[in-house]
Amino acid sequence: TASKIEVLRTREIEHEALIQYLAKRKIPVKIAQPYCKEVWFSYSSKEYFAVGLENHLGGWELRNNYFKGSSSPKSYTYIKRESKTLLITEGMFDFLSLIILEEDLVKASDIIILNSLAFTSKIKVYLSNYENILLYLDNDPAGDKATVEILNLFRNATDERNSFKNYKDFNEKLMKCKK
Repeated sequence: TASKIEVLRTREIEHEALIQYLAKRKIPVKIAQPYCKEVWFSYSSKEYFAVGLENHLGGWELRNNYFKGSSSPKSYTYIKRESKTLLITEGMFDFLSLIILEEDLVKASDIIILNSLAFTSKIKVYLSNYENILLYLDNDPAGDKATVEILNLFRNATDERNSFKNYKDFNEKLMKCKK
C-alpha cells in the first residue's frame, strides 16, 4: 500500500520538537536516549520524524505530538541484561516513566515492552526463565485481562499496578505527580 511507513534514517534524538514532546510527557531526553532514536520516516509520500523505540524484529514504535504508529514488522521490544527479574510494560512511555520512578529496579532487570497487548501470548515462552515477573500493564479492561492471564499461568508473576492505581498507566502518573 502507498500509505506504508518506511523508515528512512535514525539518529540520536536532537530535534527540538521531539525534545519538547518528551518534556511534555515528563521524560528527560537523557533518559530516552539510551533506548530511543530520532526516526525519520515516510508515510503517504510525506516525510516525518518521531521518537522511535526499536522492537526485537527491527520495526519501530513511533511517537510524536501528532502521530502514534509503528513500522513493520510490529513486535515487542526485549531488553536482556541476564537478570532473574523481568519487568513488563505495555508501551514505551510506561517503560521510560518506570526508569524515572524505579531507576535501580529497571537497571537491574530484563524488560519487555509489549508495544501492543496482542503480543502477550508471544512473550510467554520467555517467562519461565525468570524468578520474578513484575507486570506494569495499563489500568484498563484490556490491561486487566492480560495481567490476569499472565498471573494465572505464572506463580512468579506479580501485578505491580498498585504503584499507579489512580492512573491509567505509569506515564499518566508521572505527568500528574510532582516528583
